[in-house]
Amino acid sequence: MFKDYDQRVSQNNLYTLISEGEHGEQDFKYRITDARKIARTLSAFANTSGGRLLVGVRDNGSIAGVKDEDDIYMLESASEVFLKPALKLKVWAHDVDGKLVWEIEISEGKNKPYQVDEVDGLKAYYRNGDQNFIANAVLKEIWKQDRLKESKHPVAFSVKEQRLIQYLKDYDEVSVSKAAKVMELHRSKTIEILARLVRWNVIKWTHDTQEGFKYCL
Repeated sequence: MFKDYDQRVSQNNLYTLISEGEHGEQDFKYRITDARKIARTLSAFANTSGGRLLVGVRDNGSIAGVKDEDDIYMLESASEVFLKPALKLKVWAHDVDGKLVWEIEISEGKNKPYQVDEVDGLKAYYRNGDQNFIANAVLKEIWKQDRLKESKHPVAFSVKEQRLIQYLKDYDEVSVSKAAKVMELHRSKTIEILARLVRWNVIKWTHDTQEGFKYCL
């Protein structure tokens, strides 16, 4: 997949990219030493809005250069072994005073969710700011419905949906488990409904590292 990476020189100005710092669509990597860990970043970018990795750049933005060109095979393993489905990546080369920096471009995926083969099963990730987070079942259902182009906005909401919307008007937010109780539905059906309501822009989701995922109007 990366046979000709060293023959393609990026047209982007490396210093301009580095000056942006790490953000929702850019991450710095000093080295690639763990294929599964890199796969999490690939998953997060592909499941969100795409992004780029700059390999050979320290967290503080200083250029270290790629020390071991075998790292490219670690990147290939991350995409083709640990990521399900695999992603096609574009790898560009920057030569900065004899130091090699790779610019890896990850496009937003068309087959979400892109999941990582973790020790305890498949997990999908999404990007928020300069961090990667594990996607919950509702997010994965949103991606699935988007991919399958399921369900247009209805003329009227179901009784269960109306009950949930009224609850949100009264109490501001719900978790998946609380929404299931409000609508008196099994968890799987609740996840489907929450995903549809998010896709219809009726409700929105928030995520807090301590509180978890919540849904509100």
